[in-house]
Amino acid sequence: MKFCPKCGGVMIPTKKDGKEILRCTKCGYEMELTAKDKKEYSVKEQKDKNSRVLTTSLVSDKGERKLEEEQLEQEREEYYKEVGLELLREELSEETESDEE
Repeated sequence: MKFCPKCGGVMIPTKKDGKEILRCTKCGYEMELTAKDKKEYSVKEQKDKNSRVLTTSLVSDKGERKLEEEQLEQEREEYYKEVGLELLREELSEETESDEE
């Protein structure tokens, strides 16, 4: 691996005008790629396509998501109605108890 003589950044092989060169990743300094350098930058190990890392992601239909949001909103409204009615019943029962005394 080569490092840039100007800034110390890593030099990576690239092609420019049909020639292979080494270009600094930080400052953009360029130098010719020699046969010796080319050997240093060759891939020594290839990954097997079957050894890929499997990942998961949440993929859902927007229609389903919209339905879930509507259902959540409806359940939230029902909950608040129940809580409100319960509080109202408590207030009414307290008023009737105080009126009886």
